[in-house]
Amino acid sequence: MDDLEDLARRQARAQNGLDPSHARPQPWFVGSGKGLMLLVLALVAVLIGLRGVTTVWLAQDAWRWWTHGKPKMVAPAPAPVLLPPAPIAAPPAAIASPSRAATAKGSPAAWFGAEAYPAEAIRNEEEGRTVSRILIGRDGRVRSCGIVTLSGHPRLDAATCDILVRRGAFEPARDAAGRAIEATRQIPVRWVLPHD
Repeated sequence: MDDLEDLARRQARAQNGLDPSHARPQPWFVGSGKGLMLLVLALVAVLIGLRGVTTVWLAQDAWRWWTHGKPKMVAPAPAPVLLPPAPIAAPPAAIASPSRAATAKGSPAAWFGAEAYPAEAIRNEEEGRTVSRILIGRDGRVRSCGIVTLSGHPRLDAATCDILVRRGAFEPARDAAGRAIEATRQIPVRWVLPHD
């Protein structure tokens, strides 16, 4: 039966214009049994090595937890000692408040123009409203900035403070004597995607 199949193959090759005596190439794994076996053994050795390393790491973590992380028995705290109530102190004479608040030089909306919108936020179509609290120094520059109300998009929150610190310019707050003083102020910003 094998001879008939071999004859049919040769005839088909001859009809297709191929050399009928040419045999089909051997698969890549035939005749390379030793090389294949070495490759499999190398892969098994690597897997065993990785398993050993992870086992050592887990054992170290377990040992660290056992020696340092176990809850320790603590002696109960002594009963609190009740002291007589302290006399009530007199209220402060007056809390210093600026007689004139800090005012922006120009329009804060100009600080947040379309060019200030973070490019990544535009790509992700992020919009929102943020409120920041800034500290304005005696020279009218923004000394620090913190977000009071988050917009829901960290890029917009970070850009708000970055712009206020870089571009914010104020007429400083003044006390009753007219001296410039530090003051805080809240700045709301609504981020709306720029339209072409």
